[in-house]
Amino acid sequence: MRRSALGTVVALAVGLVVGKLISGQLSSALAIRFEDKVVPQETPASADSRQVRPLAPIGELRVPAADALQPRWDLAERLLRDAVAARVDDTLPGVSITVVVEPLSGATDESFAVEVAEARVTVRGATALGATNGLFRIADRLAAGHDWSQLATDGVVTPALAERFVDTGAVGVQPDPDAYRAQTNYQHSSGALEDVVLPEAPYVDHAALERVRQEWRDYVDHVAAYGYNGVIINGFLEYVNFDRLGDGHQVYAADSPYRARHEVMKREVGGMWRYAHDMGLKVVFKSDMLALTGPLEAYLQRETGMDAAHPRLWEVYRAGFDEFFADFDWVDGFMIRIGEGGSIYNHQGWDYYSALEVTDAEGVRRMLDVLTGVAAEHDAMIYFRTWSVGVGDVGDMHTNPETYERLLGDFHRDNLVVSTKFVMGDFDSYLPLNPTLKVGEQRRLVEMQGRREFEAFSSIPNDLGPAHQTALRKLGSANEHLDGLWLWTQDGGPWRAGPMSLYLKTGAWRLYDLSVYAAAQLAWDPDADLEAVNGDWIRRTWTSDPAAVAAVGSVLESSRSAVLDGLYLRPYAEQQVFALGLEPPPMMWIFKWDIVSGDSAALSAVYVVSRGRVDEAIAEGERAVATAERMRAALAEVDRGAFFDPGEYDLLAQSLDYEVDVLRTLQTYRVLFLRYYEWLDTGTAESEQAWREALPAYHAAVAAHEARWTGNLDFPPFNFFAADIGMAHVERGDWVRWVSWGVMALALLGLLTVPGLRAGAFTPWRVRRAVGSAGLWHRLAVLGIPAAVAVGGQVAFSGALSPAYLLVSLGSLGLFAAATGGLLGVLRPGADPLSLWSAVGGAWLPGAALFAWAVAQRGPGGYWFRFWTDEPVREAYFTVAFALFVHWLGAVATTLVSAYGLKPRQGAGAVLVGLGTPVAFVGALLAGIGLERGLTTINDQMGILPLGLSRILGLTVHLGIPKALPGWLLGIGGGLAVGGALLGALVRRPSRASRTLD
Repeated sequence: MRRSALGTVVALAVGLVVGKLISGQLSSALAIRFEDKVVPQETPASADSRQVRPLAPIGELRVPAADALQPRWDLAERLLRDAVAARVDDTLPGVSITVVVEPLSGATDESFAVEVAEARVTVRGATALGATNGLFRIADRLAAGHDWSQLATDGVVTPALAERFVDTGAVGVQPDPDAYRAQTNYQHSSGALEDVVLPEAPYVDHAALERVRQEWRDYVDHVAAYGYNGVIINGFLEYVNFDRLGDGHQVYAADSPYRARHEVMKREVGGMWRYAHDMGLKVVFKSDMLALTGPLEAYLQRETGMDAAHPRLWEVYRAGFDEFFADFDWVDGFMIRIGEGGSIYNHQGWDYYSALEVTDAEGVRRMLDVLTGVAAEHDAMIYFRTWSVGVGDVGDMHTNPETYERLLGDFHRDNLVVSTKFVMGDFDSYLPLNPTLKVGEQRRLVEMQGRREFEAFSSIPNDLGPAHQTALRKLGSANEHLDGLWLWTQDGGPWRAGPMSLYLKTGAWRLYDLSVYAAAQLAWDPDADLEAVNGDWIRRTWTSDPAAVAAVGSVLESSRSAVLDGLYLRPYAEQQVFALGLEPPPMMWIFKWDIVSGDSAALSAVYVVSRGRVDEAIAEGERAVATAERMRAALAEVDRGAFFDPGEYDLLAQSLDYEVDVLRTLQTYRVLFLRYYEWLDTGTAESEQAWREALPAYHAAVAAHEARWTGNLDFPPFNFFAADIGMAHVERGDWVRWVSWGVMALALLGLLTVPGLRAGAFTPWRVRRAVGSAGLWHRLAVLGIPAAVAVGGQVAFSGALSPAYLLVSLGSLGLFAAATGGLLGVLRPGADPLSLWSAVGGAWLPGAALFAWAVAQRGPGGYWFRFWTDEPVREAYFTVAFALFVHWLGAVATTLVSAYGLKPRQGAGAVLVGLGTPVAFVGALLAGIGLERGLTTINDQMGILPLGLSRILGLTVHLGIPKALPGWLLGIGGGLAVGGALLGALVRRPSRASRTLD
């Protein structure tokens, strides 16, 4: 007896020590902390005022003889004549325009100068490229309401940034009303060319290709006229056969349909892309690495095991790039991304995909060494994107200057350019400028997004000019190697969630065309007057009526305030947040895009940072609504007939109506969740009353919001499914707390009044004596009370909302009991299992009571709130809980030895079988349904982590959970069970001494 009692005490002590260590490691893994950050200030801009007067006609236009850039000359002349025709007064004397190509002092190929003398305009260009840039500038100014006399430049104009890239916009993307109406597809694949490229011969639908060819020409003309000089096109393996690898048939057999498809793609689709080159733009293709097809992946698996550090792997890709650059000798470079990719970017049914495999410095440097080498042989550039979602030992290369230097500090190639987002994170507001753009000696390209994916996909007015100007000024002065811009006109985020706005095609795309236009102006001159830029864009796009221009200018001037106050919570957004090895974005209460968060992790963090400033955060939301209402009122003062196209007025008005409604709806949720978490934190009656009053207001607002906007492809409702899941748990909080108190009381009652359970919990070596003459009611209590506590506690914790969680939790408890009982039946056939059930149930009740007490305080919300935010409470709780868990296992083993005469190793073996069986069960379950799917199902029902994680790359990728985890659990569980069974089988008969009762 003394030995057993001592063993129990030792087990508890060891459990406390190990529990303390584990809880400390848990805190280290969570790594939740907050730091101040410096966010660049934005100065809002309205629009300048200009009286638009009639123009004199073009009397004579003299341009140089035709050359290789004839399509560009043709476009420049057409735009110029169109701009004049819109305002021409044929009664005025004509203006002669002369274009001269000649050397200019201190000029680049793109430089130009414009001189105006009475009725003569002279454009001087250093090259044909520069001369056409001058004509584009004149056409733009005339379209924006300027007079002939205002066109002269102050000397030679040279772009501040030598490279000014755009993406491919929405070229080749078909508007798909059904997909957008569903609002459930968060895939990042654009589906471009999906109706052009066929799965079988002839591989290309020529009618569809001709349509897309015209889209491409229109798009290239548009961005060239705006002042961009390059495009970045997605694609690589669709054009490569690996003919230069081995005998040429290593990857694709001679009769492979891939070969036939690729030849057609090179000839037909490649020929389409070439128009950008013919227009004088730089052409760069891009791909994630590793880029794969089914046959290529099979080959790489055989040859290299998909090891990014394996030299052979990069020999294969070198051969592919050599072929690509040789066949597309008009291409200027290639862009590589290794920090994101995988299933979210893979297009269903399209056997061209990517995998996140290059995740360490050695692999990255080897890749860049090989690719810059082969590109140099073809006078091409390699553009390396530093963007990463945090995977691998270079996962923070995007934001951490130390990692950047470790990776690229001594890596110099003349044909390497490093491309980086301009902020320290993704394209959110409230972020510092990216510090990695201030280090390194490589040439740098800065990335900016015109269609802000995290700010309602720019379906509402959102003037980004001031933010972009501040960034280009500051970063340009900090790094002399920054000489390029990549502006995303359309790309970024899911393509079929949010509004069906496709650049130059459909929806409210003009709202972000302003960002495209302004970024081009800033790339030429970072000190451009943004009020003039805004005014020019309004006059050339929407209206030249001075009063209307002023009203729209006021809308733009207020637009950032409405976005920053309404979509962000300033107290949280102003802090740099770190958690789980990640840097959560500054808009965690909406994570991501249009998914309004309801999970405890995000909302706990948002509240804790906002603690003490809740009133301020709520007031900012109210201010955002008021700002949006003023914007809408300003537009209402404008006659819709003042717009060139009254339909565009209607679309802008609807955008503002949408913004007002979105911000009002979000405001009800802002009040609700902040007051609810304030109550979880403080327990005050005022905060409880506030969130209870806010709850029906939230439901009513969401219902009205969804009723009004559901089915509207231009302005779809925000997605509140995650918030609703969180609020469902909140609404069940009252009965959950009462059930938890009842569960705790039942557990304590069982320990106090049922001898078998009491002995199992506190003196497991005496269980047999305690149940020696147990009657029916005693037996029922031993079985029923723990079962009721288990079911009641777990159902309450899940709010009866997560069948998946209950399957795992209750299933694991049941399997533990069944496995230990089953082994007892083998070792002691016919033995009464009541003693075992007393120990299994009784020793488990203290831990169950502790758990129920924690949940009963303020429900599961309070439990998770303390878990995420209160390190002392979390560590104390998990230390005690783990100690009680160890005690439970020890009590079961002790009872098996003392009550049934098993050897200690047999008792330990039975516990190992009991532990191993549920572990293996969970592993088998995850293996059967898929790890990502299994974790997502539980998380979607419980609302623990941001539900948006599963809609991006998945929980496993973001949290670094190994894909092999189900197999590990199966192996560990199976090993424990087999090991325990072997220990149990070593001795079948009890010794004489072991049959003696205490």
